Amino acid sequence: MTGFSKLQPVQKFLAAIHRGRKGAKDRRDLPGSSSSLGLNHVDPPIPSPWGLPVEIQIQIFGYCGTADYHPLRLVCRAFNELLTRHEHEIVRQYLRQRRHGTLPSPIDSERTYTRNPEDDVVLLSDLFPPSTSARGGHLYTFRYLYGLRQRQKQSSRLCYYLADRIMDQFLQTEPIFLRTTFPTKKAERTALTKRGKASIWFHLAPIMYYLLYYLESYMSARREHTNMLLREYEAGRLTVPVPPHRRRQMYHEIQTRILKKPPFTNTTALLATHHCMLLLVSYIRHTMSSETAIDDSWISSLLTIAPFGRIVEFFSAEIGDGGNQRMQRKDFMYNFHHDMTAHRKDHMNSVIFGESSDQNIHTSVRDLWFWAAQAELEERQAIPHEIEVAWTWNSVPILIGCADCQRPEIPGWSA
Repeated sequence: MTGFSKLQPVQKFLAAIHRGRKGAKDRRDLPGSSSSLGLNHVDPPIPSPWGLPVEIQIQIFGYCGTADYHPLRLVCRAFNELLTRHEHEIVRQYLRQRRHGTLPSPIDSERTYTRNPEDDVVLLSDLFPPSTSARGGHLYTFRYLYGLRQRQKQSSRLCYYLADRIMDQFLQTEPIFLRTTFPTKKAERTALTKRGKASIWFHLAPIMYYLLYYLESYMSARREHTNMLLREYEAGRLTVPVPPHRRRQMYHEIQTRILKKPPFTNTTALLATHHCMLLLVSYIRHTMSSETAIDDSWISSLLTIAPFGRIVEFFSAEIGDGGNQRMQRKDFMYNFHHDMTAHRKDHMNSVIFGESSDQNIHTSVRDLWFWAAQAELEERQAIPHEIEVAWTWNSVPILIGCADCQRPEIPGWSA
């Protein structure tokens, strides 16, 4: 009797569903119904298994992670329909949760950002806002969130690899300091290494977003500029091919325009990005110098054709972070060769730039960033400037800077 009493509400619920389905079928068969008239039948919204209002369900889904939305679509039809119908509202709610109640907005020269890891998404989503809809407003989609997540993961991994390389070189070049400071305590040496990696990682994380923004903006601006030249050529107002020196001048002007707009109107952000670029290029050179001659055009291609994606693969293969180092190097070279081949086969570039399109126009990393950044810093009278410091265990400083930095009085090791 007890078991029957427990099953009775379930049986009543199933019977009600059966009656509802039967009634709906009978109504569809009645003369004058939508199905009898040949009209498409539209299913009513599938009720939520929670039985909650849609607004509350949107708030609940807003607390999920970006990697959760695709699996949630596969849970049941109700979840799939809710995520499909209310994608815009769910993404907005997700961003509000992580941006302390705000939504992405264009960066201006007056806005400041903290180094708090919880505020990373604020800076990242402001640097890379959602696309604008043809009807006005922004397109808040799961694809947009996925793009933000990919940028964050790539930047974080690259910061980790740089921190690992910096501390590894520190341990190799400062044996006297280590012997005098930690004569017998290996545990403290290990703590110094871990704390140093974490400190450098924390220091570089927000700066890496600025660097990624510059590289992506530069790629996009180059592409738009080539489209404009193609339209001019088709209208008969441009003689092709454009000579290489003129092409370099065009690209230098594009770089200067990017550096004169937010977020680089903030001189502190420009200096930090300048130091970060120098650090990245120097460690790419350092990693390759033991095996082959340094080729700046190769480094420029690595930075411009697929920014951060291939660089992360490069460092991962060199460090052996993914297991089989030999296979990682092989995959990296294959992927990079594929990127280079696709770039050379770009028909639009070959029409405008002729034979020079088969080669990377940036024969040196100086004309990818450093010449334009140097000119901008000189114009702002920001040379010389202060060096950056990342503090490690027991206040041991790691100095990050360039040739134009003023050295502080504190002793430290230069990265």
